[in-house]
Amino acid sequence: MSQNPAIAVQDWALAGEPFRLRAVNIHAADWPRWLPAAAQERAARFTDPQAAARAGAAEWFKTGWLAHELGLPRVEWQTAEHGKPHLTGAAAGWGFNLSHAGDYVVAALVKDAAIGVDLESMTRPAEIELLARRVFSPTEQELVWAGGREVFFTLWSQKEALLKALGCGWADGRLVRRTQLTVAAQQVEPVTGLTIWSRRVLGGAYALAVAMAR
Repeated sequence: MSQNPAIAVQDWALAGEPFRLRAVNIHAADWPRWLPAAAQERAARFTDPQAAARAGAAEWFKTGWLAHELGLPRVEWQTAEHGKPHLTGAAAGWGFNLSHAGDYVVAALVKDAAIGVDLESMTRPAEIELLARRVFSPTEQELVWAGGREVFFTLWSQKEALLKALGCGWADGRLVRRTQLTVAAQQVEPVTGLTIWSRRVLGGAYALAVAMAR
């Protein structure tokens, strides 16, 4: 297993942002070739070619890319409550998170902070009104009613990134419906105090959000 210089890694971070943000197209490499045996086995569990490519790219980020970025021979993981993995050993203190949508997997990495990232296809099927009423706060719902599908996916990606940074996922239903997210490119969410960066990428086809908690 090694870091393959032929894999086209895209830098999605903007100037001044305090984290590393990298993405790959899931069809950019023959992923098993660049994975250790255990990661190959995990990726091989997926029989659908798209899912297998997505899993392979994610495993490459967690093994080859991450170890290379941190200057380590390998990285160690533990699973916290609600199933969120976190780095231990020599990589302790680094926050890392992955997301995928369509043909892309994106990785976020930051020192001395918890981080969450989410990527959403703007064209994927979604029952917007039903989901907005179920998981958005009243102020967030008002933004969706006014802005439609584009605002829905903007807020959805922000909320997903925020919950991933907190490590609770969607399990905390009370928190899910209390956040006060906006469509701003950068904001501090007042209920949790997390900083969130949000924008469209890949020609506007995807909503991207990164949330960070120090």
